[in-house]
Amino acid sequence: MKIGKLINLAVLVAALMLTACSSYIDKRSIKMGKTSDIKIQDMKSTDRNGLLVVQATIKNNGNSKPVQYRFQWFGDKGERVWGDEAWKPLIIPEGRTAMIEGVAPNMEASEYKIELDSY
Repeated sequence: MKIGKLINLAVLVAALMLTACSSYIDKRSIKMGKTSDIKIQDMKSTDRNGLLVVQATIKNNGNSKPVQYRFQWFGDKGERVWGDEAWKPLIIPEGRTAMIEGVAPNMEASEYKIELDSY
């Protein structure tokens, strides 16, 4: 295979991976307020002793307002398994990233959403 075709294939695969990652993040996040400059770059979840643990990397691309976040926890059938968490403040300087982590409140939680809001 020629080098040009290999490069085109690599670019296509990278674009598909970014699209899949973006839709995964969009499905699991809710943005409110003036959070257009705040982007969730990466999101992963794992099981720790039977509890769902979520880690996300958030980047500030220019929003000067403080942000707050909280997790929503859902069961296998989409039902909420916990009430609203308290909002947690998050100050990220422009151009920087921050890591957040959420631990499910019980073993019934198998899905989640991250809510972001500015205040």
